[in-house]
Amino acid sequence: IAVITTAIVTELNVQYVKPINKANTVFKPKIENSIISELSLEDYRNLIKDTEIEEEIIQKLNLNKPPFEMTPYDLEKMLTIDLQKSNNIIKMSLQTSEPKLCKDIVDAWAALFVEKNKTLYFDKVKKANIDIDEKLKLAEQEYLEIEKNIKKFTNINNIEMIESEIRSKMVKVIESKSRLIDIDISFEIEKAKKRQIAMELNKQKKLLSLNKSIIDDQFFKQLISKITDDNFDIGNFTYISEERNPIYYNLTQQLISSNIIITTLQIEKSQLEKNINLLNLELIKLKEELAEKEITLARLNREYIAKEKLYNHFYKQSEEMRLSSAVETDLLKIANLAY
Repeated sequence: IAVITTAIVTELNVQYVKPINKANTVFKPKIENSIISELSLEDYRNLIKDTEIEEEIIQKLNLNKPPFEMTPYDLEKMLTIDLQKSNNIIKMSLQTSEPKLCKDIVDAWAALFVEKNKTLYFDKVKKANIDIDEKLKLAEQEYLEIEKNIKKFTNINNIEMIESEIRSKMVKVIESKSRLIDIDISFEIEKAKKRQIAMELNKQKKLLSLNKSIIDDQFFKQLISKITDDNFDIGNFTYISEERNPIYYNLTQQLISSNIIITTLQIEKSQLEKNINLLNLELIKLKEELAEKEITLARLNREYIAKEKLYNHFYKQSEEMRLSSAVETDLLKIANLAY
């Protein structure tokens, strides 16, 4: 309740020629706290008519003694409460024949109501504080636990290392495929070269028949000289000699080298294809492992964000309750005492 305004109005009862004094008090509830729920106007009405307050007013003002000898029931009959829900106002009216008594009762009632309202409010604050502190402690434990789990997970499961390994293997696959293209090109070039060598080789003879003069050969020259006299002219004598065709053997060597190159390229291609298949299998496993770890990490991060929000929520409530506990004057203020 934020504001109380009180006034006394004196009326004249014409029938008995006896003055009737009326004190009006206006309450406007106002508790700005998102945690402690505001009482309804009906709750405030019941609180105003609380028997403990009525008994305390009677004891404080000696209304249980002559000439008054009032009971809580008698006191409550003097009271009228009007609930104005449209503007959230409670109007309390008290009627009595004694002006001072009217003033004293209204002042005492207002003061006790303020104290009662404050006591009830801070009882709620105390209970809410205990509840929020327990929730805050639990939220902090869960928040720190999930933070610890994330650090532990990242230390054991190095996602960056897996990503780096995936990139490295993908580069190797690309390089191997690029080399395969080069091998295919070299293979076709070498096959064409081999066909050309084979065509040239088919045109060549393995042995060449050469017509040589006997004079040019020492063996035949000495042999003829032994069986003839010195006047015998051997200049016109020749013989047929068969020799290896150097072009043929050169082309044969080129053909062998070409076959070796082709075989080497085929072996390299086969090995590269095996390597690529192996790398692709490893990449599949690594990507599956990475996806699984990323899903787990994402779940942990979502839990972390949720725990962080929950912790901040209870921490904010705890601070709000601490401020609420420190501020008492705003709960109920008496603007004017009865007169």
